Amino acid sequence: MIRPLVLAVATAALGVAAAPASAISLDDACARFASKLSDAVKSGDPAKAQQVYSVGSQRIASRFNGASCPNVQPPSSGN
Repeated sequence: MIRPLVLAVATAALGVAAAPASAISLDDACARFASKLSDAVKSGDPAKAQQVYSVGSQRIASRFNGASCPNVQPPSSGN
């Protein structure tokens, strides 16, 4: 009975959620990605927007077997 307590304390100390991660669909992931990218574009910082796009694209591809979000377009270069 002590193991769950030790696990909970260890995960809390590491800043890791004790509950298992919930599964997310590609559509939901793309919607979140689009929202984050939109916020970055609205911030007016083209470098930040490009970073959000780059990192988000890589995460989607790695978590969904090479998939992409065709509805999420790269930010303009700001020129």
